[in-house]
Amino acid sequence: MEKRTKPLWKILRVGLPLLCLLACGKEEVLSPRHYVAWVKDPQHGLKLEKRIDPYAFEIQYKPLEYIAALEARQESLSGDWVAQRRSELGEDLEYYNFRIAPAAGQQNVLMQAAQDENEYYQMIDYFSYAAKSDFYLLHGRDTAHCVLYQFVRNYELAPHLEMTMAFEHRGTGDKTFVFDDPILRVGVVKATIEQQKINQLPKLKTN
Repeated sequence: MEKRTKPLWKILRVGLPLLCLLACGKEEVLSPRHYVAWVKDPQHGLKLEKRIDPYAFEIQYKPLEYIAALEARQESLSGDWVAQRRSELGEDLEYYNFRIAPAAGQQNVLMQAAQDENEYYQMIDYFSYAAKSDFYLLHGRDTAHCVLYQFVRNYELAPHLEMTMAFEHRGTGDKTFVFDDPILRVGVVKATIEQQKINQLPKLKTN
């Protein structure tokens, strides 16, 4: 007796939802420590690295939950505390870290870049205050300006320079982080954070 097969449309009607369920799965929930590690992992697209000799640049996108987990340094976080910290940080802001390191060797960036002592101190002043106006985010044709800025001074105990900053939130979509360099002689530094990568963020586990 000839075996009858189901029409293709019936197979698809039953099979596609099942495939979607298997592919999508449940939303990943990570402990604070693993959440921080996930965000820091360059494979997930929220930490970008770019080399323009003689420097290596690193841009870290920082979700609000990431900042809260990093600050708390605890394996167990209260959901109410995380919500309060999100409110304090501001839902209308986007946070980033920006690091400049020597592409090769261990000499401090400022010592490497400055041609004399006077220029060295000019660079310290620049990164301490004036650099804020040279960072911005591009959202399509829209520009988000840096509204919070802090230069993390390490007093040359480490070879890199590090800044933390926040920009006006201008909605979803890919965003390009821009440093319009007037002092290191490398020109414009750009890196794009894809919205798709942000959408793939796991959920922070709370109590």
